Amino acid sequence: MGTAASARAHGASDPPPFDGSPGIRATTAERKLVTVLFADIVNSSALVTGRDPEDADQALLSILDLLTGAIGRYGGTIAQMLGDGVLAVFGAPSALEDHALRACLTAQDIANTARAGAGFQVRIGVATGEVVAHVIENGLWTDYRTVGESVHLAAKLQQRAAPNSILIGRETAELIPVGLTVEPADLLQLAPDMPPFPVFQLVGVRAARRTAADVVSAKAGPFVGRRRELEALRAALESAEDGVGTMVVLSGEAGIGKSRLVAELLRGCRHRLVHWPQAPIRRLGEPEDLEKVAATLAAVAGGPDAAANAAERAGGSLARAAVRELLELPVDDPVWRGLQPAERLPFAIEGLAAAVVELASGEPLVLLVEDVHWASPLMVRLLDTLAPLLGPARVLLLATSRPQTGTGWTAEGHDDALRLTLDALPSDKTREFLDRWLGRHPALNDLKAHVMARSQGVPLYLEESLRALETGGAIVGTPGDYRPGAAARTVDLPASVHGLLAARIDALGVDARRTLLSAAVVGPTFDAGLLRALAPVADAALAERLADLEEAGLITRTRLLPNLEYSFRHALIQEVAYGTIVRAERRTLHARIVAALRHRRDHDLPGRIDLLAHHAFKAEDWTFAYVYGRQAGQRAEARSRLVDASQHYTNALAALERLMPTRRNVLRRIDLSIALSTALLPRGVTGVDDRLTHARELATQAGDPLRFARAASLHAAFEWSHGDIEKAVRLSRQGLDAIGSSASLAVRVPLLIRLGGILAEKGLFREGCASVEEARRLLAPGRSLDLHGMAAVGLVVANGQRTRCFAELGEVEAALRAGAEGVDIAEESGHTFSKVYAHGHMGWTLILLGDPARSLPSLENALSLSELTRSYLHQPFIMGALGYAHVMSGSRDRGLELLEQAVRFYQHDPAKLWSQQVILWNAEALLHVGRTDAAIAEAGRALRLARDAGRMGYQARAAVAYAEALAVARPGGTDAARAFREAKAIAQRLSMRLLAERCARALAGMPAQNVLALGNR
Repeated sequence: MGTAASARAHGASDPPPFDGSPGIRATTAERKLVTVLFADIVNSSALVTGRDPEDADQALLSILDLLTGAIGRYGGTIAQMLGDGVLAVFGAPSALEDHALRACLTAQDIANTARAGAGFQVRIGVATGEVVAHVIENGLWTDYRTVGESVHLAAKLQQRAAPNSILIGRETAELIPVGLTVEPADLLQLAPDMPPFPVFQLVGVRAARRTAADVVSAKAGPFVGRRRELEALRAALESAEDGVGTMVVLSGEAGIGKSRLVAELLRGCRHRLVHWPQAPIRRLGEPEDLEKVAATLAAVAGGPDAAANAAERAGGSLARAAVRELLELPVDDPVWRGLQPAERLPFAIEGLAAAVVELASGEPLVLLVEDVHWASPLMVRLLDTLAPLLGPARVLLLATSRPQTGTGWTAEGHDDALRLTLDALPSDKTREFLDRWLGRHPALNDLKAHVMARSQGVPLYLEESLRALETGGAIVGTPGDYRPGAAARTVDLPASVHGLLAARIDALGVDARRTLLSAAVVGPTFDAGLLRALAPVADAALAERLADLEEAGLITRTRLLPNLEYSFRHALIQEVAYGTIVRAERRTLHARIVAALRHRRDHDLPGRIDLLAHHAFKAEDWTFAYVYGRQAGQRAEARSRLVDASQHYTNALAALERLMPTRRNVLRRIDLSIALSTALLPRGVTGVDDRLTHARELATQAGDPLRFARAASLHAAFEWSHGDIEKAVRLSRQGLDAIGSSASLAVRVPLLIRLGGILAEKGLFREGCASVEEARRLLAPGRSLDLHGMAAVGLVVANGQRTRCFAELGEVEAALRAGAEGVDIAEESGHTFSKVYAHGHMGWTLILLGDPARSLPSLENALSLSELTRSYLHQPFIMGALGYAHVMSGSRDRGLELLEQAVRFYQHDPAKLWSQQVILWNAEALLHVGRTDAAIAEAGRALRLARDAGRMGYQARAAVAYAEALAVARPGGTDAARAFREAKAIAQRLSMRLLAERCARALAGMPAQNVLALGNR
């Protein structure tokens, strides 16, 4: 028995022998992400035909033992034993983060055994997907039942496979980032009404994981938030270069960015790298740990003999003999031959450690040991032996580890080790990561907020979520310049992340795991009292379980008063835990939470109404879901929490559609459709046309003119915001006609204000101002802070329209008074979106009046508040105004950056509200900084867009911007004069006094012959 055999005898990483029983305990049904392996013995009837039943049984059992042994070796569970095959799952009952890799390694071992002449042939199919898994017992038989599409797919793949070959699905292949070799194997269709999908033949797979070395050579995501740790690693490397051996333990949970950080260090490193990656599994027949170590040292030393000689120089002749044996070289040392295997092992460990130190005597060495939490007992002994020898050696020993595993190498007792812990990225660095990956398109802000909340600053979760969004079509473009796609903005949790988190959850004890699943039903943030309704145990026992979950890094305490509250450390942990529970059980648990919530009060449970709305909807208690959803939506809207309001109204509307279509419920549907659309409008969301059209149809059928008018008013606002100005005018007038002389201020006031704003957007400023003034006169005293069915306070919107109209008409004092009045009312209301509207329009007015420097405070305030409320309809407009004001006030770079972001937003929707104004500002700013040709192009684009949209005010301003740019580019030509004449004519027709005077001054300053020549044409 040699050194390798001795290693096996002293704690190497061989798996325990398969004992024929996976040890499954009876469980309730759970949802699991697994990889399914279906193996079938080819032509099994030939093995039993003509044989005695006992002989036939023994023949099949001997083959099945080989199959089940491979399954057990890689941690699989036998779901069904068939007469001539086996169905196995990897990832259930206990989740495995590398379930796909384990299944493929199992399949490869089985196929290799069959190919080696074992007297049988197999066909194997491997597929990955979600299943429902549970034990079924009826007294006669027990079955570990797994049901899901992936089970049927694995069976289909097995049927399609050739003898002694393996077919795998695409999802399986995608979960193995390194070490997998496949070949395309045609398409497979599961059912006639389903599209075909690609499958692959497995050529080979290694028991390898993605390491820092892989990241170095791969295209990596943005490197943010780790500069301090990178500098610490570089300093440690410099110490090693100076002859001071350094040991660093880099710790952090899975996906936190350890490999990314190490890869960043290695990219700039010119020294030799010795890489010892650790893994939880090892293929049958792979070299032992010490053999692998010896091979890496031989590669660095220049060959096996050189590695053995290095060991001898530092450790003596027996060290040389040990390393030679590990490298399968002949050993002629008589002392070595006289040692027993157990006596040889210490010399092998000491020889390898000595070789590392000796090889670093000339040139520094970076020794990277990744995932030391998976280190076998032998590797732990080797690292513990090496660590004290590093003092004078030119070696950087860099180990990466996950915390709180309780296994592997921890560098315990080595006080000189530098310990670095990576935490999740803070929110500002997460935003920087997303901005660098996605770009700064304002329409992506909702998506970024969703990804931030979901990932909680874990880089792997960020990257995998973004890749899934791109694959799913939710974003399109190129790195740094993405925009929203046509697909829905949410996608399923990436399978790679799901497996990682599910494994953490299933590693918990039974009680702690059950508590975590119950907490996941309550929500990402959960009240301890509500949790008791789902986990009826003594307070002391529940407190102990929660403490265990805190210590495991899964939850954290977030509030003590007025209620004890915890939060999941990562939203994705809650998502995976919740997804484990089957739907029927979820509904039951949500219903119990609703019952518990109805006995609580708002003062001791903040957000109780929101929780009632959410849990009633999930419990499918449609009456309560409507009632509480509507209340929660109204509360959120009053606080300018427009995203929350939209979600609550959406759920309430969905619940209402499941109730009886009584007249009362029909009217409620109209009201909710209007409420939902009102919350969506400031967010820049489109696609409400069908909903509001249906609401008008329902109101007509119900004979309710007021609801018809409210729906028409809101529909007009959407058309105004998204391009069809004529339809917006028509809908506003239809609404006013429907109510006739009705005194309903709640309907008439928003109709008049919106009609005024729409007319002003057309350029009919006097008519628009008259409509808004009529609405202002109707507003009752004492109700100045009412919303009147709009997203902002009615008087704030009215004054916003007035200040813009007065400024365009050249009535300076009136414009400033109206703007100031709107700001005062908005501030008094405390309503955040009203402040966005008031400050945004005040800033716009000051720009129109020629005072951009004074507009800066208002616009800065409006922009920060628009980001807070996610008012994406207004945000790019305010961004453009602020950019223009900065350029004109001397802050060129800051201003052009803001303008570029705003213009990019409108690039794919040039008909959107205020798009022509932003493009105009960009043209004037470009001219101001001397980029004349770009200014001409941009002003010309604004002019075309304004003409096409029938927005005469912008047409006049665009003509002026175009003329001014032409006058600079071609001072002797007549084109500029023609554009000024066109702009002046439109401005006079629209009573735009200041703009008409600007044109007159420009024409007066031009050479007389140019103006006369233009007039003679």
